[in-house]
Amino acid sequence: SAVRSLPPLRRKETKLMQKKAHPWQHIGITLGLPMILLFDIIIPCIIYYTWYNNQQSIRSRECREQYPDQDCPIEHKQFDKDILGYAIICFGFGELWILVARVLRLWQHRDECAPLLSRSKWELDATSWVYAVAMIMALIPFIVSSTLVIPKLYLYSPLFIMGFLGITMVITLAVPFKLPIGINSHARGTRLRPFIYYAAEDFIAVDGLQDREFRVRYNERYDTNKMFRAFFFKLTLWWILGVCVYAGCVSAVIWTLEFHYAFGLSLGVLFAYIVIWAAVSAVWTKWEIKREHKAYEEGQV
Repeated sequence: SAVRSLPPLRRKETKLMQKKAHPWQHIGITLGLPMILLFDIIIPCIIYYTWYNNQQSIRSRECREQYPDQDCPIEHKQFDKDILGYAIICFGFGELWILVARVLRLWQHRDECAPLLSRSKWELDATSWVYAVAMIMALIPFIVSSTLVIPKLYLYSPLFIMGFLGITMVITLAVPFKLPIGINSHARGTRLRPFIYYAAEDFIAVDGLQDREFRVRYNERYDTNKMFRAFFFKLTLWWILGVCVYAGCVSAVIWTLEFHYAFGLSLGVLFAYIVIWAAVSAVWTKWEIKREHKAYEEGQV
């Protein structure tokens, strides 16, 4: 009689995020998104448009008094470098809040959430350093436009952040060299990985409160799962595309609309880009994890 074989066992893949973190465990990080919305959109718009509407009221009154029933030659003022400077400073405060909150957690809970090869609290993680440099890059158009009085250049500050991140993403894909220094959980001499891989590891471990246990599982998954590796390559390409789309859209807004329209709409374009790309990434990631989990259980990876 034919020998009956047992059905193959279904392998169970290890879950990457196993901690049930409560948002109040680190209030600074939890308040990051509200701070971004408040200081990157709401307050800058309040500062600028309060000043702009006041200028319009003054101009209208002067036109009625000095040039009744005539075309008014008084300048239609749309820009004041001091007012715009205050608005741009507010824009940076939201990003600074996130950076400080992350750094504090890495300092106070280094043994829990720092990169696996971290030897000092001053090493922080790759995301913190890249984030800090990106913020410095945003100061370039602010300083130049203040010195040379180029109003439109003020509006490019967010693009300098995204442009720097986009260039870094391209380098991680186009030039996968061996690391001259250790980055995050990877020693010197290991091959550079896609930008989004490092960003995801740090944000989930530190901001998502999943800590070092997640970093161990995450790195092991990348080393052993080719589908996981391919996904991060594609996801980084997706965000590079996003930077290009954002750069084109915000430039069109800045150079085709009057300044008082471009100011608010350029901020709207920034957050529309972030929301759309983040939402697609979240859905895509959820779908990909399910696909990889099924492939793992069936022994395909």
